[in-house]
Amino acid sequence: MLKKTLLMLLLVTWSIQANAKEIIYQGKVEGMACSFCVYGVSKKIGQLPEVDTRTVNVDLKSGMVSFHSSSELSLKKASKVFSGSGFKLVELKKVNKPTLKMAVYEKKPALVFSLNNTNIKKYGAVLESIGDIASAETGKLVIKAPEALETALLKPMIGGKQKIARVQFNFGKSEAVQIKLFLRSK
Repeated sequence: MLKKTLLMLLLVTWSIQANAKEIIYQGKVEGMACSFCVYGVSKKIGQLPEVDTRTVNVDLKSGMVSFHSSSELSLKKASKVFSGSGFKLVELKKVNKPTLKMAVYEKKPALVFSLNNTNIKKYGAVLESIGDIASAETGKLVIKAPEALETALLKPMIGGKQKIARVQFNFGKSEAVQIKLFLRSK
């Protein structure tokens, strides 16, 4: 009886996964000028509940964006997340395969920087240096910090930079700040 139950659960799980829809979208966003803009656009697109945030990919030079969605999206619906942001989604279409390539990063961070003091202004030069390394190596920054520190941390690291460092900001409950820098796989 236990074997039959387990087999049924396995079949149900498999059929749900087989029926799950994944739609790949590619679009064009106007209004981006630097890495901080790319972060803002990525964050806005990730606010759409059907979007898999891990798949959001934004290219500053071309203004192109690609992402995977679990359901149909219209240009009108997707554009609403940009309301009042200074960015404008001007094109959105389904594609079989995005033309933007997703970067692959090393599994271990090249740098881990932790702060127990949230007086970010004291560490501006350090944060800018981390951002410079991430930009030069087109690295990925994974940050865990209180939501209130998001802008104060990101401005010195990615603001004004023309080379893109991918940024994943996770809001933490404690006052501690942790920054990990992952370099691209060769």
